[in-house]
Amino acid sequence: MSYGPFRALFVLGLAGALVGVFFGAKGALTAKHAVDSVNRNGGDEQSMFHAERLAAGLDKVRAKVGADGQLLALNIYPGYLVVDASTGSEDRGRSFRVQEDGKVDELPVTLTGPGRLKDNVFALDQVDTAVVERIAGRAAAREHLGLDDVTHVAVALEPDSGRPGINVYLDNSRYWRAALDGSGLSTPDQDARRTLDGVEKTLSDLQPASAAAAPGAPPAKPAASGATDLPSCLAAAATDTAKIAACTK
Repeated sequence: MSYGPFRALFVLGLAGALVGVFFGAKGALTAKHAVDSVNRNGGDEQSMFHAERLAAGLDKVRAKVGADGQLLALNIYPGYLVVDASTGSEDRGRSFRVQEDGKVDELPVTLTGPGRLKDNVFALDQVDTAVVERIAGRAAAREHLGLDDVTHVAVALEPDSGRPGINVYLDNSRYWRAALDGSGLSTPDQDARRTLDGVEKTLSDLQPASAAAAPGAPPAKPAASGATDLPSCLAAAATDTAKIAACTK
């Protein structure tokens, strides 16, 4: 009896089993990277908060959108990136998730809301990964915390200035922000306080002029509507720094 056919089938079966093991192992490895990317701590060596790791992740995005790519938002987590990029269309964009192992998943994005696309994008090559790492560390230090306490870093256009900035979010529910070049690190609380100080100074500068009127002099003409409405404007603005600033213009 010849065992040739059976031997051939045995070899093919063994090869098939090995292929199955290979793809099974690859799938398990991919799943491990996915779990690691979510559970990664900000202070880990492999964290995306570190300049060289962030640069490697952005290179993956650059390969998709080009060196002159325009971004709508960049969200940096310890184990992965989420990047929304422009396609040049006013209603369609591209969204990428880059895992720590370099795997890139892409989804289409529908753009909604007012405004023009060109007023809502910033260049990918404006993002300095060394500055992002430095600002994340400085923001955490201001709260007497470390990178492990940073939940994520967002690079996007600031609503009050319209310029791109770096926002560092901490697990104590506070956040710090700075310009894209790293200057002006502050919290919204500090920004609001500075604006209110400016308003108080403006009001105190106006006070002597009304107090200097001579006794018996006719009442002064009503101030401009903007000045008359300043207290109510400030009350309505609450702690919104952009609205407070608008009250004094």
